[in-house]
Amino acid sequence: MRCALLGSLLATVPFASCECDVEPLSAPPGAVAGVACLPASGLPAAGVVIELRLEADERQETADHDGAFSFQDVPAGEATVVLPGDRRERVLVRSSETTIVDDEACRAPPGDAFGSVIGRVCNRHVEELVVDARVSILLPDGAVLEDATDADGRFSFPAVPVGTHVLSVTAPGFSRAEEIAVADGEQTVVDVGGACAVSPPLELGGVRGRVCAPDGSGWLVDARASITPEGEDEIFQLTDAEGRFLLLGVPAGVQTLVIAKGSFVSTRAVAVPPGEILELPEDECGLVPDELRIAVVRGSLYDHVEQVLDDVGVDPADIDLYDADWAEQLLGADERVRDYRILFLNCRSAEPTLLASPAMQERLRSFIADGGSLHASDQAYDLIEVTWPDAVDFHGDDAVRAAGDRGAIANALPALVVHPGLIAGLGRSDATLRYALETWSVMLAAGPDVEVYLTADSPLMDGTVVGGSPQIVGFNHGAGRVVYSSFHQEPGSHPDQLQILRLLMFEL
Repeated sequence: MRCALLGSLLATVPFASCECDVEPLSAPPGAVAGVACLPASGLPAAGVVIELRLEADERQETADHDGAFSFQDVPAGEATVVLPGDRRERVLVRSSETTIVDDEACRAPPGDAFGSVIGRVCNRHVEELVVDARVSILLPDGAVLEDATDADGRFSFPAVPVGTHVLSVTAPGFSRAEEIAVADGEQTVVDVGGACAVSPPLELGGVRGRVCAPDGSGWLVDARASITPEGEDEIFQLTDAEGRFLLLGVPAGVQTLVIAKGSFVSTRAVAVPPGEILELPEDECGLVPDELRIAVVRGSLYDHVEQVLDDVGVDPADIDLYDADWAEQLLGADERVRDYRILFLNCRSAEPTLLASPAMQERLRSFIADGGSLHASDQAYDLIEVTWPDAVDFHGDDAVRAAGDRGAIANALPALVVHPGLIAGLGRSDATLRYALETWSVMLAAGPDVEVYLTADSPLMDGTVVGGSPQIVGFNHGAGRVVYSSFHQEPGSHPDQLQILRLLMFEL
């Protein structure tokens, strides 16, 4: 009886329908990385294409000379990594974390000594280079290394076990096999079929080195090492997790080696020996920029990014300092900001002029879109929020200035490093942060196209805590980059923070 009465009552009660326009929450993306190996030999799968298959997308990355690969900005959820030999590995991508793929094919081959083999294939009967030929090296254990000749008939094997092996070349109407000897740490150069008259005899070498922060305190990941021989295509490689690179097939003689990471570019002349790999001294790994014009807007007495720039080798003469009228000077009609490569907005940079001028905001966006870089810290967050309102969700009411400045003092705040470059530079995925003063600016979440570098449980002045709060974020806008950090260089900063800030300079 009660059920019947209740049913009758409910049937007579009107309910208002909800047509709220609520956007579904999307978790920040993660990353997938690992080292892939050839199943037959256990050697790194250098130059092999690795696939990442998602529910509505497929991506490809080419493994570097150590077999390392990395996919960034991967939506959280299940994915499939396709490894050499069509081996498929199911992985679970977690938000703001890097999922590591452990390839079971990777194993230590007999012995641990390696050399490299490069060469060119010529059909001397018709005086033509052989393109798209299949080149293979048969190892004593039966494993086979494979490559294909390029448009110049060239091939390369960056890691071949020491010893005597058989190198074979096959193509339509062409077949050759010969014995080669590989020595530890040396490059074996092979002219298969003789040297074509259409090109001079092959005299190639290589360059191997490492890239680190100028003070030698951390390896730089994904720095770009390149050489562009006269009249030929660029030869380049990105550095691995230990800052290493290896450029093969470089014409012998004096070449210009260019190392670039973000806005930091250095050049040096290197003498490449024929048939050998030039080993650059490890104590010369520091990436010291040749020239880099920077504008720094001063604000808080406690924020001195100039010291961080000095630590990473920037010449003080390349830095111009601005004060409260910075917006009028840099973002006026003449757009003087374009005289610079990077703009730094220190904590408490004067805000009113930019906040009140849509035209200046658009000039700042245009500067970044055309390849400029911007770094803002702590209480300069309002400048980021008004110029890129969808990039970061800061604490408090977006319409109220300084509403996000609610961080409490934290003398030893544990942080999780989630950016591969910072992990490699620090040598670990954990860090300690120190916020010696209260009212630092707190982030709640990052937008879908924003990369999170590290997170922590941020304490607020009211005694509550924001769990997993981003501490540093970065995003691309056009051809440029924007990075925001809740902390900055100041007296009492933890050594981890100072090292992170130094590494962060190379993200700009």
